[in-house]
Amino acid sequence: MKLPELLAPVGSAEHLKLAILSGANSIYLSGENFGARKFAENFTVPEIREAVKYAHLHNVKVYVTVNILIKEGELEKVANYLLELYKIGVDAVLIQDVGLVKIINENIPKLAIHASTQMNLHNIEGIKWASEHNIKRVVLPRETEMNELKEILDYAHTLGVEIEIFSHGALCYSYSGHCLLSSMQGGRSGNRGTCAQPCREKYELNINKGKKINPKNEGDYLLSPRDLSLFEHLDEIVNLEVDSIKIEGRMRSNDYVATVIKNYRKRLNKLRYDKTSQALNRNIKELERKSKGKKGRSTDLKKAQEKENIAKLKEEQKLQNLESLEELELVFNREFTTGHLIPKNNPMIMNRKKPGHQGLYIGKIHRYNPQTEEIHILLRDNLIHIPEKGDGILIETNPNLENDNNQNTTGNNSKDNKRLKTKQDKRAKRKEKRTRKEINQKNQDGQGNQNNGFIQTYGFDISSKPVLKDSKDKHWRKREKDKDIEGKLLVIKRVRENRKLNFPLPKGSKVYLTKKNSLLNEVKDLNHKKENHYIKKSLLELYFRIDSDNYPHLKGNLKLDNGKVITLKIKGENPWEEAIKKPISNETIKKQLLKIGELPYYIEKITINNNKSLFSPISEINELRRRFFNELEEEMIASYKPKEEDVKIAEENIKGLNEDLRKRIDLKSKVENAENDYNLSAYINSLEILKELIKDKKSVFDRIYLEIPPNKDFEEISQEIIENKSLQEHELNISYCVNFLKEAIEISKDQDYELIWKLPDIAHKQSKESIIKIMGILKKMDMRIDIMTSLIGLDDSLKDKFDVELYGNYPINAYNIKTVLELNNYKTLSISPEIYKKNIKDLMEDYYKELSKGSTDIPQLELLVHGNIESMITRKELVSRKQLKLISKYNQKQRKLNKNFKENDYYIDSNEYYLKNRRDQYYPIKTNLNEDHIIILNCEELCLIDEISYLKSIGISNFSIDARWKSLDYINDIGKVYKGIIDGENNLEESKKIIDEHCPILTKANFEKGLK
Repeated sequence: MKLPELLAPVGSAEHLKLAILSGANSIYLSGENFGARKFAENFTVPEIREAVKYAHLHNVKVYVTVNILIKEGELEKVANYLLELYKIGVDAVLIQDVGLVKIINENIPKLAIHASTQMNLHNIEGIKWASEHNIKRVVLPRETEMNELKEILDYAHTLGVEIEIFSHGALCYSYSGHCLLSSMQGGRSGNRGTCAQPCREKYELNINKGKKINPKNEGDYLLSPRDLSLFEHLDEIVNLEVDSIKIEGRMRSNDYVATVIKNYRKRLNKLRYDKTSQALNRNIKELERKSKGKKGRSTDLKKAQEKENIAKLKEEQKLQNLESLEELELVFNREFTTGHLIPKNNPMIMNRKKPGHQGLYIGKIHRYNPQTEEIHILLRDNLIHIPEKGDGILIETNPNLENDNNQNTTGNNSKDNKRLKTKQDKRAKRKEKRTRKEINQKNQDGQGNQNNGFIQTYGFDISSKPVLKDSKDKHWRKREKDKDIEGKLLVIKRVRENRKLNFPLPKGSKVYLTKKNSLLNEVKDLNHKKENHYIKKSLLELYFRIDSDNYPHLKGNLKLDNGKVITLKIKGENPWEEAIKKPISNETIKKQLLKIGELPYYIEKITINNNKSLFSPISEINELRRRFFNELEEEMIASYKPKEEDVKIAEENIKGLNEDLRKRIDLKSKVENAENDYNLSAYINSLEILKELIKDKKSVFDRIYLEIPPNKDFEEISQEIIENKSLQEHELNISYCVNFLKEAIEISKDQDYELIWKLPDIAHKQSKESIIKIMGILKKMDMRIDIMTSLIGLDDSLKDKFDVELYGNYPINAYNIKTVLELNNYKTLSISPEIYKKNIKDLMEDYYKELSKGSTDIPQLELLVHGNIESMITRKELVSRKQLKLISKYNQKQRKLNKNFKENDYYIDSNEYYLKNRRDQYYPIKTNLNEDHIIILNCEELCLIDEISYLKSIGISNFSIDARWKSLDYINDIGKVYKGIIDGENNLEESKKIIDEHCPILTKANFEKGLK
C-alpha cells in the first residue's frame, strides 16, 4: 500500500518545526511577496533558505507558493525571486499565473512546477496541457467529485503527472481563481493574496429587491461553507492512489497545525501498518462489494442485514478514530463536511449559522441553578475529551428554547416553594425575567419581527474543578430533577467574573469545548518529547577502520527518503598511538560514534574494523564524529540543490529576460502609427435578442459572444441541487444546445458580425464531453462556429479537432505579457477586469514591444468596458429547502395578485433573485448551462465610458460589453453609445445620460483605484 504525501501548511517558523515533528512528508510556505496568504507571517528569502535546510535534513520536501497573478511591473522581481528559490533548492514552486509557467520553462527549466488549484485545471485536457508544459503536479479544485477524480488520476499517472487534493481545512464558496467578490467590494483580491473573505459575512436572499427569503433558525451566512475533512475517508483516498493530500491553514494556530498533521499521520500509518485497522477496512469493502455486485434479486431481509453489518463496522471504525476526530474539531472547525468529493451528505456543505470556529460539541445543558451558579451538562455519548479546570467552554443558546430553569429552581414540592420566598431567590427570579425580556427585545428587528436564527453565545474558562457524575454509578444519589438521566453529567460553576452578565441558560442549550489545556500543552512540549515525534529519519550505515599508518577513517552511506544515497568518507587528522596500558576497545569506539543526539538519522548498521592495540583520547573520536556529521549535513543539503552549470545557465537566462523587460518603447508613437481597427463586442444569451439585433441594417457590434442559457428556471435548478441531482453532474441537454446554436448560426448568416459560442467557464467530465459532442454534431451538419473559452487544455483540443478560432474570456486571467505570449493559440484574449489603469498601460507597452519585434502569433487584446462582472461561480448550493418552500408560497401569492396570470404562465420567470449584503447592495444571482453551477454578479455595473479615449491612446482597440440577462433596449442603447464614443461621433455627457437611464449604480471597479 502506497501512502499519499501528507502536505502541511506553514505560515511561520513555529509552524515549520511543528509540522515536521508531527509527521508531514512535505510543507508549503510563502515568501513575503507573491503568495496567496499575504497576511500570514510568511518568510524572508534567508528564512526560506533555513527552512529548506531544516526540512531537507528531516526528509521533508518544501514547496514555495508563488500563486498569485503577476502585474506587468512585477515580472522582473518575480523572475529574480524564482531564480533565488531555484538556487536555494526548493523542491517545487506552486504557480497560478500561466505567464510564470512560460518564464520558468524558458529560463529555469529544471525548477519543478506545481499548478495551483487557482489555475483551475479540472479535466483530463487540462492535465494534458500541464504535462506538455513541464508541470509535475496539479492541485485539483475542491469542487472535484469522485468519478472525476478517478478519471483524472488514471490519466495523469499515465503521463507522469502527480495529483494533489485538499483533504482538510477551509472551503471557498467560489471556484478558486474565479472569485472577484472581495476584489470588487474593496480592492482586496483573492488572486493577489489579500482576500477579505466577504463570503463569511451575512447575506439575505431576496426576490425582486423587495421580498426577503429568510426561514426561521437557518442563519444568515449564506455563502459560508463548513470546513472540509476527509479524515474518516482516508482509506478511500489511499486506495485511489492520490499522490498528495493537502492540509489548508497557513493562517491558523500552532496547535491547529500540530494536531491536524499528527492525527492524519497516525491514521495514515494505521492504514498501512495496523493489522486490526486493515482487517476492518477489508471487511467493510468486502460487504460493500457484495451488496453492490449481486446478480439477481436479493431478499429485503438480506439487504437490510448487509446494510446493518456495514453500518456496524463503520461505527466501530469511527469509535477507533474518535479521539482524533474530537481533537480535529477542538483545534478548529466550522462543522465538517466531506465536500464534493464524497457527496453523500450534501447539501450539508454550508454552515449558515456561524462563520467561525465552534469547538467540540460536548452536550446540552440539563439544568442551571442560579442560586449556586451550577451548570449541569448532560454529556454526549462516547465523549473522550471531558472538560477540566482551565479548559474553555462556549454555551450557545437560542431564546426560542423553552426555559425550564424556573421549574428546575422552584421545584415541584412545597419545601422548594418556601425556599423561593427568601430575598435572594426572589432577586434571582426577577433577574431571570429581566434577562428574558432583554433577549427578546434584542431578538426583534426595528419593525417588531423576529430576527432570523438569533443565537447568543457565552464563553468562559472553567475556574474550579468540575464534578463528573455517571448514571451507572450506584453510589450517585440522584435528585428528583436528575431521575431521567442516562449517561454522564458534568457539573461546572459559572466563572466568577461573569456572574453579573445577563445571560439565560435554558435547558437544551448546546455546550462546546473550545480550548483543551492538555492538548495545548502537548503541542508546547512537542519539541522536548521525542516519543511524540513522527519524523522519518534517513537510514545510515557507518564503517570505522584504522589504516596501516594508524589513522582513523569513518565512512557512511546515507539513504534519503527521496531515493538518493550519499556516501561520505573522512580521515582523522592525527594517527592513533600504541597503547601503553589499556588500548581503546571497539565497544568504546562504537559507543562514541552512536552519540548523535537529535540528528535525524537512524543508524541501522555500524561496523568497527580495528584489530590493533591503539589508544586515542575520547575527545578525538568525538571530534571525528562531529566533523563527519557536519560534512554529512552539508552533503545532504547540497544533494537537493541544482548543479553549478545549471545555475549559471539559469542566471544568464534571467539576466537576458530582465534586460528585455527593462527595454522601453515610445508607446504613444507606436499607437499613432498602428493601423488599428476598433471593434465592439457584446455578450448575450438570448436568441430573441439576436433576432432583433439583425433588424438594423448595420450591426453596432463586430462580434457577438453568445452564451446558451439553461432551459430550466432558477427555482427548478435549485431544487435539483438540493436533491443531489445536479451534484452528480449530468450531461448537458445536447439536443437543446445543438438546436439553439443551429438557429443562431442561421440567424447570423451573411450578417456583418462574427458569431462566437461562449462556453461555460467550468467544464468537468460530463459537461466537457457534451461540448465535444455538440461540436461534433455541428461539424457533421457542416455548421461551423468559433468559441470563447477560459478552459486551458480543452481550448487546444477543440481547436485541433474542429478547426475553430479561440477567443479568451476574462476568467483566463490575462494579467501580463508573458501570459498573453503563452496563450498564443488564441485569436483574442480578454484582459482581466481586476487590473488598474496603469497596469494596463504597462501591459500594452510590452504588447507593442512584442509587435515591434515582428511577432505574428500574438493574440489581440480586448477589454470589458461595461456590464456586471461575474463575482463568483460556484458548485455549492445557495438556496435551502426551507427557502424554496418560502419562494413557492411567494409565487403562489403573486399569481393570485396578478390579474393577467393564466394557468399555463410561468410567473417564476419574471422573478429576479439577489443576494443582499449588510450595506444594502444587491448582487444578481444567475445560472448557466451547467445546471449545478450558480453565478453571482457584481452589485454595480462596470462603466468605462469616459475612459475610452485614454484606452485608445494606450493601444486598446477591442472593447466589449456584457449584456447577458439584459433587455433589447439596454443592448441597443448601450451598444450605440459605446460605438459612438469609440468612433469619436457621440457627445460624452449625452452618452452618460443614456447610460444612467439603464444603469442606476455604476463603478469603475479596480480600473480607477487599483488593488490593495
